[in-house]
Amino acid sequence: MKELRKIIASFPETKDLKLEDHQLITVYQYIKEKKAFNPNDETNKYEPVLRFDPIRVDYVFAKAYQEALEAEEKQKLIDHRDYGDYLIDASLSNFRRFNDEREKAYQKAKTFINKVINKEYTKGLYLFGKNRTGKTYLLSAIANELAKSNIETIFAYTPDLIRSIHGAIKDNTIEMRVKELKYTNLLIIDDIGSAIMSLWFRDQIFGPVISHRLAMGLPMLFSSNMTINSLSKHLIDPNQTDDKFHAVRIVTRIAEMIEPVELSSDSFKAIDRKS
Repeated sequence: MKELRKIIASFPETKDLKLEDHQLITVYQYIKEKKAFNPNDETNKYEPVLRFDPIRVDYVFAKAYQEALEAEEKQKLIDHRDYGDYLIDASLSNFRRFNDEREKAYQKAKTFINKVINKEYTKGLYLFGKNRTGKTYLLSAIANELAKSNIETIFAYTPDLIRSIHGAIKDNTIEMRVKELKYTNLLIIDDIGSAIMSLWFRDQIFGPVISHRLAMGLPMLFSSNMTINSLSKHLIDPNQTDDKFHAVRIVTRIAEMIEPVELSSDSFKAIDRKS
């Protein structure tokens, strides 16, 4: 019993307890479990808690486990069925800000997030630049941040979205899919310009979605390797006479909805790996 009392007296949480002999084993067992418990390990479902009157050990959901459950639930607000490479761990705080251009992009993203959360009208962002500059990472970070405030997002990779919508014709879900694109709180189109849109997709799906969201003041985010002007040329079908008007009309509406933000520096360049 003396040895147990010594152990109990050396543990910060129990050192001042006045215990009867029959209570020592219970408290000692609690100390063993508490020392073995890692509060940062989300796989630990329960945390031991010492209760009194009578002395006993109860088990409550561990904070890290609860946070993991909540994070998992929040992730359900981000529909990325059309983007397998969406970055679930991306965070705004980890976006690399090693020059003025990237600091500007970071601040634009923060402003956008705050306005969406506060239900204020805001223009979206059109992130453009070469590959590996962090465009998808920043879009993912924005979606993850907004999910914490229960903002629903559809995050789509352009080639996958085009295939998915064409596939929806076969299973009669196309009306539902288009409605989702029109009405979701936030629509993110990643890598626009990386795939050829059929005239049907461009004029019957993409154009109407853009027009609807512009009219309703619903925000969109884009990323592309192209400038907004180059995107206009990309959407023109050279095999169609006078098709320029239709492509320009869509891109003009996109331009009304967004602020262009360039990302030209490689986010994985060697000098940045030290940070």
